[in-house]
Amino acid sequence: MQRNTYILIGVVILIFVAAAGVSYFLFQPAVNNSPNVTNNTTTTVVNQGTTTQQNQTTTSGYISSAQAKSIASNYLNSKSDYKGLGAGTPSLKGSVYYVPMVVTVEGQHSVGTVLGDVLVDAKTGKVLGTETVDITTDEKVRNPP
Repeated sequence: MQRNTYILIGVVILIFVAAAGVSYFLFQPAVNNSPNVTNNTTTTVVNQGTTTQQNQTTTSGYISSAQAKSIASNYLNSKSDYKGLGAGTPSLKGSVYYVPMVVTVEGQHSVGTVLGDVLVDAKTGKVLGTETVDITTDEKVRNPP
């Protein structure tokens, strides 16, 4: 009987330690180890007596997200396969902007549906291709420009 008690106490202690360890890792803040340097620039534009302010954040040596969106939009408009799609808000992953391909004309998909991404090199502004998801395998498919 005494042996079973020790085993039960050991199991309870082990469960407590495991729960404390899992809780510790679950409540740690996300850390971004990216060495990117951000420069904030503010430009004031004056148009016939009205003043508007435009803020643009760029990463040193990279094109801005607005430029990446414009490049992706021009790319989508130049290809017949992508008619009815517009460029969404880019996200920078490493040195590549992922610009969502968003449905803009009702058709097979609802307006606002994201069908994939246009990949834009953040350093050169060159379109690297598109990335979509294969609906049968649920795997990402990269297509050349």
